[in-house]
Amino acid sequence: MTVCDTTGGSAATLAARPSPAEANALAALVGSHEIFREMPTEALAALIARGTCVSFAPGEFLVQQGEESDFALILVDGTVEVGIDTGYDHVSLATAAAPAVVGEIGPFTGVARTANVKALSEVVAVRIAAPDLIAAGHAHPGFLSAVMRQLGRRFETFNRAIGFYSNALDALERHNFDMRLLEDLRNPLPELASFAGSFRRLAEEIMVRQAHRRDMASAAAIQRSMLPEPLEARILDERAEIAAEMRPAQEVGGDFYDYFVLPDDRIVLCVGDVSGKGVPASLFMSATQTALRYVLRHERDLARAVTIVNELLCATNSESMFVTLFCGVLDLKTGVLDYCNCGHGNCLLLRADCSLEVPVVSSMALAVYDQATFRSERLALGAGDRLFVFTDGMTDAINADEEQFGEQRLAEAVRASCGLASQVFIRQVLATVDEFSGGAPQFDDITALAVTVGGRPCGLPAAPGT
Repeated sequence: MTVCDTTGGSAATLAARPSPAEANALAALVGSHEIFREMPTEALAALIARGTCVSFAPGEFLVQQGEESDFALILVDGTVEVGIDTGYDHVSLATAAAPAVVGEIGPFTGVARTANVKALSEVVAVRIAAPDLIAAGHAHPGFLSAVMRQLGRRFETFNRAIGFYSNALDALERHNFDMRLLEDLRNPLPELASFAGSFRRLAEEIMVRQAHRRDMASAAAIQRSMLPEPLEARILDERAEIAAEMRPAQEVGGDFYDYFVLPDDRIVLCVGDVSGKGVPASLFMSATQTALRYVLRHERDLARAVTIVNELLCATNSESMFVTLFCGVLDLKTGVLDYCNCGHGNCLLLRADCSLEVPVVSSMALAVYDQATFRSERLALGAGDRLFVFTDGMTDAINADEEQFGEQRLAEAVRASCGLASQVFIRQVLATVDEFSGGAPQFDDITALAVTVGGRPCGLPAAPGT
């Protein structure tokens, strides 16, 4: 019997769903794959039976960078290449031959595709829709754990590379690059062989042309692309308004902010500050943001979720980096905010009457200690109350006399801007910091996020017709 026969040729031809017999044969074929090993064979066959057979000709893309992660592919036959487009060149990361699985992490994290997958030969696969994949994860924890292990291994590879590439990038930035590093690039980690070759060529070019600014601009663009898009008005439905802004001190930075929607009208709000600056900090920042998005979508208990993220970051943190984090989950129906303040003291609660409160720091920073425990706190936010979370680049900003802006000036600026809408509020506070600095160089990243409950903050008039 031909398993998953796609007779329509190439161009990602969709065929019929696998028959029960084909689904059973495919389950036997891929059941030994590590991601499906703990999934009962009958459950795997049922998952495959809900999929659709699809074929690709050599050179066609199975998955493209930036696309929505709305399915995964089980490779039945053929070989594919995994790579990324950097804006300057294509970088090949790995090849995979059937039986294999591609695109399985994206549906669980809600993050767009981070790489391209291209057919190197005729490829036959089964396309599994994201809802079916997520349902299988909920029904079979072993399967979900296997996906988590996949993510953990990617973090391990990622962090093992951070040390070497961070040192090389720092040397390039200081213009004292040791040419012996180029020899080390001849024997890279197996998982990063193609990337190492690309990096080696880049290093040689920079040494010749001293053109690293071009590459930093690309990294800055990638970092900006990781920031969330504004939420649609129908999601907030005038129950809250969210605004945020980030200003890296260098081309790229270690600060981040994020917000995304969870089921039951809940919204995650995060601001983090990674130790250090530049490319190493931005790499660790992206790892932290990805882990938070993944875990918080699958763990309702906030303290437990943060504990898992801490364990992931600690597992392969050879560079001993850490990140302070404020992570909150706001219930739009009740105004209740559950939050973990992990060593991130930089947050203020501006009540509707323009009085200020300081939410407590409940836990230590992430990636410091793998056995650390984390505690969540709870705040009740009423109409017009505003949570303002920022990074210490704001209070540490200096003027020409090397005076710091400080907490007192910030508190005064926050109160003075109490009656403004969230986006205008952030811009006004940042303008106050800029006025104080008077053109002095920014030496630390500055990030700020404001969420106001009830749509309009105190003192803001109702829109016409309301």
